[in-house]
Amino acid sequence: MRINTFIISSSLLLLGSLQAQNNNKIIITGSRFTYPLVEKWIAEYQKSNPSATFRINPRGGTNADSANLIINAHELAAAEIRPGYKVVNISRYAILPVANSNNSLLSEWLKSGIKKKDITRLFFEKWDPSEDEENKKDKKKYKHAHKLTLYTRQQQACAPTTFARNYGHEQKDLLGKGIGGDDKHLLDAVLRDSNGVTYNNLGFIYDLKSRKQREGLSVIPIDLNSNGTLDETEKIYDNLDLLVDRLETEKQEEIAVGNINISFPEKVDASNKHYVDFVNWVLTNGQQYLHEYGFLNLPQNDLTKQKDLFNQFAKN
Repeated sequence: MRINTFIISSSLLLLGSLQAQNNNKIIITGSRFTYPLVEKWIAEYQKSNPSATFRINPRGGTNADSANLIINAHELAAAEIRPGYKVVNISRYAILPVANSNNSLLSEWLKSGIKKKDITRLFFEKWDPSEDEENKKDKKKYKHAHKLTLYTRQQQACAPTTFARNYGHEQKDLLGKGIGGDDKHLLDAVLRDSNGVTYNNLGFIYDLKSRKQREGLSVIPIDLNSNGTLDETEKIYDNLDLLVDRLETEKQEEIAVGNINISFPEKVDASNKHYVDFVNWVLTNGQQYLHEYGFLNLPQNDLTKQKDLFNQFAKN
């Protein structure tokens, strides 16, 4: 009888211990290109919160639906928000057109840049080499499109959605060869093709240690004032920190910038309350790590608004 009592007591203690561990576990899923930053946040947070445990469940993978925090990098329509969840913005990111560094058009781009209207023509308006010159001019197609190979994401994803919307389109309108996998695979395709062109986020285009463009890649510089020349004040692409500073201090309509948001359970109870402290930490202490990974801060007034919004949601 004593043995049975001991077994039952031990089992209850073990169950209680496992429940305590589960109550401290934060399960995250969402946009893959944010994972290096998320992993940094986790490592830093655990320094002062060693009892908190985390697991990143890749989107589309096994048990992704069990996540209690979901990170997205495009504006969510109401139908995209998980039932019973709320959303706040936590940072921003920029997307630039990028080419193989051996691309034959780079010398021209480095002198004149590429205008916003030509980005639209290149990525969204199909060029037909059989059209005569007058029709090409009337339809305003990008004149060099036949010299390039475009690559785009095959699956629906945050970066192409944000990039397309900045130019008045949706992801389905993007031209190019569909590439499976994630955003890194777009760059792999471009690195293998001297005619290759695509779009990507700063954290993948740039070497995060040297802060320079990755070897084999070149940002297609954007002519921000559309005067046909890449002026000295527009030569901001050689250094990641210079570029981030410019994007944070001056709004550039020609460059695609989107918000990164986080979805969380609206109802806070003993099974998930652990996430509240972590998201608060991300909105405060975690902001200092954004630049390191090529992400942008929210404007200060917007960040304050998001903090207040989160704390309002979390009070229950």
